[in-house]
Amino acid sequence: MSNTFFIIDDDINIRKMLAHIISKNDLGKVVSELDNGLHAEKEILFYNPDIVLIDLLLPVKDGIQIIKDVKEEGYKGKFIMISQVEDEHMISRAYENGIVFFISKPINMTEAVNVIKGVCHSIELERSVELIKNAVGRINNDNVSMPKLSIDDEITRIFTEIGIIGESGVRDLTKLIHAAISFKNQHESQQYQLQDFYREIEPSLHVKAVEQRIRRAILKALENIAALGHDDYYNSKFVEYSTALFDFKQVKQEMRYIENSKEERGKINIRKFVEGVISKLNI
Repeated sequence: MSNTFFIIDDDINIRKMLAHIISKNDLGKVVSELDNGLHAEKEILFYNPDIVLIDLLLPVKDGIQIIKDVKEEGYKGKFIMISQVEDEHMISRAYENGIVFFISKPINMTEAVNVIKGVCHSIELERSVELIKNAVGRINNDNVSMPKLSIDDEITRIFTEIGIIGESGVRDLTKLIHAAISFKNQHESQQYQLQDFYREIEPSLHVKAVEQRIRRAILKALENIAALGHDDYYNSKFVEYSTALFDFKQVKQEMRYIENSKEERGKINIRKFVEGVISKLNI
């Protein structure tokens, strides 16, 4: 099935370049374009594209707010953000609000093609999974329900897929995720402090020791995901977890380190990782 695209950028040359990439590589069809954020929400909801390519800094209304608004209205498509902004806080906000990839300006053609192909591949996988679920549902009839995995089972599944199930910090990391879930259930509008959770996880140990064990486990996950992407940019686990659990810029930095050990390693954000895992849980 061909994917549909919506491009929002105030630079006409960027819009033309992205449309050319989509057309030349037979990735789908561009259904519409906009050069500002004024009517972006209504247009996205009207066309309901599979993928929105959107600039962060737009006239009238910025890209992050547009993403937030349309997701609240029930839009389920994918967002790829394109921007020259390098502020890590703003990029982190974009990921938190639902983008799946971030492409930096000036646009590198090879990177853009690989990213868009990767997201298209992810959509195809999701469609295949949905078809299988529907087929299984029809076979089992509506009266038969599949057993629901526990939170611990789901966390174990994720940790297995990203290759850290055997790491020494996994037990602490699992406790941290449970603590964050509990806090969010009790205090919906408040931000938690990781340091408070570290004290609860292992009272007999210094907070820094607990944090270091957790950090080492997440760094190993970053290393594993970057290795998957380095070998195969379309690897389903790489596509699923590289942006959900990490800042993609740091994943790319780790991939550069794999190619050249003189490069700096990628960095991890413990809160983003924890929130990413929680977003993947069926709770």
